[in-house]
Amino acid sequence: MHDAIESSGATISDERSGLTAEENSVSVPSDRVQAPLPVEKVIQESGPNDFSASKFLQSQDDVGIQLLCNAAAALDLDVQYHGNLIFEVFDEHRRFVFRQNAPENSAVYAYCAREKHIAKQIMAMQGVPVPPGNLFRDYESALEFFKQSGVMVTVKPADGAAGHGVTSRISTESEFAKAWGVAINESREVIVEQHIFGEDIRILVVAGKAEAAYVRVPASVIGDGQNSIRELVAEKNAVRKRNPSLRIDPITRFDLLERCGLSLDYVPEDGETVQLTSVANASAGGETVQIFDYLDREVLEIAERAAKCFPGLLQVGVDLIYLSPEQWREGLPRGYIIEVNSNPAISDAVFPSYGRPIDVPDKLVSHMFSEAYTALSRSSLTGGIALAESYCYERYDRIFGKGSARQIALIKQAAYGLNLQVEQVADGLYRLVGENSSCLFHHGTPDRLRMISRKITRNSEWMASLMPSNTAVPPKDASTLKHYRLLVVGGKLVSALQIQSKPGRSGVVRREVGDLVHPSIQGVLQQTLASLFDPPLVGIDFDAEDLSSDLSSQPWKVKDAVCNPNLSWHHFPSAGAGRNVARALVASVFDDLNCSSVSKTCERFVIRGDVQGVGFRRWLKLIAILHSVSGWVRNYRVEGEPILEAVVEGTPAAINRLYTLCHRGPKSARVDAIDRSVQSCSGKSEFSVIG
Repeated sequence: MHDAIESSGATISDERSGLTAEENSVSVPSDRVQAPLPVEKVIQESGPNDFSASKFLQSQDDVGIQLLCNAAAALDLDVQYHGNLIFEVFDEHRRFVFRQNAPENSAVYAYCAREKHIAKQIMAMQGVPVPPGNLFRDYESALEFFKQSGVMVTVKPADGAAGHGVTSRISTESEFAKAWGVAINESREVIVEQHIFGEDIRILVVAGKAEAAYVRVPASVIGDGQNSIRELVAEKNAVRKRNPSLRIDPITRFDLLERCGLSLDYVPEDGETVQLTSVANASAGGETVQIFDYLDREVLEIAERAAKCFPGLLQVGVDLIYLSPEQWREGLPRGYIIEVNSNPAISDAVFPSYGRPIDVPDKLVSHMFSEAYTALSRSSLTGGIALAESYCYERYDRIFGKGSARQIALIKQAAYGLNLQVEQVADGLYRLVGENSSCLFHHGTPDRLRMISRKITRNSEWMASLMPSNTAVPPKDASTLKHYRLLVVGGKLVSALQIQSKPGRSGVVRREVGDLVHPSIQGVLQQTLASLFDPPLVGIDFDAEDLSSDLSSQPWKVKDAVCNPNLSWHHFPSAGAGRNVARALVASVFDDLNCSSVSKTCERFVIRGDVQGVGFRRWLKLIAILHSVSGWVRNYRVEGEPILEAVVEGTPAAINRLYTLCHRGPKSARVDAIDRSVQSCSGKSEFSVIG
């Protein structure tokens, strides 16, 4: 069980907290009273919107994409559709790629938004109010958490979208058991969090600014004393078919109805409202009421702060619960963020059930092609050759672990060697921080990678249709072609491996051949990178007769590409000298980093306590290597006291991290104190254990 993700601000009380209405209604200044949202007022004054004349009702294509393309055309921009919900909008100066409603999304930040517990953790770390809750893998622990919480809860899959698997207002064990079964069917991990009472609002934030907001009303029907719920639902679904945004999402979910012991054949009395679902998503049958004009600035700022936590997402759908007046009191925020969406349905703002439409597609496209956004536009990578420097820790390959842990260790080692801070965010998720900028990594993937690049490289059929080859010189016998792995960072070839099967036994030999690559490879790289929308990191599987000869006169083919390539292959090849490709990767994402003049410092540590005979020296050597630190360590005694002395040389970030880790030491050690003093740098390149 993971640690609880606590909300900022005071605890929310609800109907199970034991507080009376009088205790809840604390005295506050009149300008701080939480006013109810005028949802009913908008519904009554607006009436149901009639979009029956809209041309989008007849279209079989994605409505959001059509709205964005129309917005682009209105601005005299060109559109190129690639299929699979992928299209580009461009003019003679700039070009942006969309996947459905999401423009230029970072794959790493999209992952963070999709993993709800990680999104909550990131927002909580930056002071954004989120409901208290916890992440669970087993039912027993989750049930115990629910019993001890003493409040109504919401149960939802940790990885999910569109309200699938979400059940709210759970107050009994039987309800919890059923909700758990629904959620665990959608995700291996389940979030149990306190249910917040209030209005469910979706706020669309474009480039850090809230542009639209609508309340999502859970599916319900109003009785007439004659028709059953089944018949009333059929009438509502007929109305939904006349809304371009809701027509494909009829009311089909009735979890709250079942919990109340009612059937679809029940006939509600005249004027009786029956709520059908516990969630308000439009995809679950909910209706949308545009209330952007009625939200105060404080609520919009909460949504903008939440979106700011995901800088790799230009457009964010922020789901916020606006506290009901009965629940809000002085000291609480106006609302709590439930989750964020990296690919929000923008058509709901254009075609709300009630209230005025807001043209979010126009706002989004206009911003992307404004002067304010010009500096962030994408430019094609050149596809040159810039081989990474030699790697000096090849004989220590075992200390870097295996799998994704190995990738992470190599990147962190490179980061410390470049004097960058490393901040752990979640499992496999960490941030490298420089003097003026930062980069979030998920395992070996930097946040500069676009979601679309990853989508393409994970679809073998799509890849096969895009990858270039030399059709002018077809191979006479494909078996004569040699296989290579080309590693490209920031558009530059940093390493090349020739991959050969071992004769007579299993396994392969990976030989570093970067020095042999012919300059004509640049054309291959340019074509491949353009097809993949210029990923900052890519491993290219390439077949050719001879990589050291002009490729224009021989058969060659790009067979595959991956955006999370195995860096350790290049650090620790089977033959040839390894290359520090992790350092090349880290340097490429920090434009302001001068790798040729990274500052270094040297310090002497005198470590006291139970530090001898516990493996401290070997432990320190391995830790030093993982942080690109050189120097030496030895045991000695001062007036009979056992002492560990170390002289360590590296970047200030690495030395400070080493100092922190030495306070803990290996498992068997006990550190009482560490004296540190500055020494002169000697330029030592290795770390030695003396004596």
